[in-house]
Amino acid sequence: MDFIAGWTSFYAAGIVLDIMTEMKGLEHLSFSSCYEDALITEIGDVQIRSLHLNHLILNKKVVDRPKDKLDVIYLEKLKRLKGIK
Repeated sequence: MDFIAGWTSFYAAGIVLDIMTEMKGLEHLSFSSCYEDALITEIGDVQIRSLHLNHLILNKKVVDRPKDKLDVIYLEKLKRLKGIK
């Protein structure tokens, strides 16, 4: 599969990964800072980094599609449940 700068989706072992190189609302953040703030999830013995919920919420607020508004509600609930600031 070719990697397309901006956004590419990979599907393997029942998991879909979206690889994005830029996101609206996060232009002021460097890759390094996002990497350091990333949430780490372990699947088996593999650690997977994903965008911090605060960054994802910021992006969804800027994009502001109807589905993003709903996502923000659920992501805010998830933050509270996990005790993430």
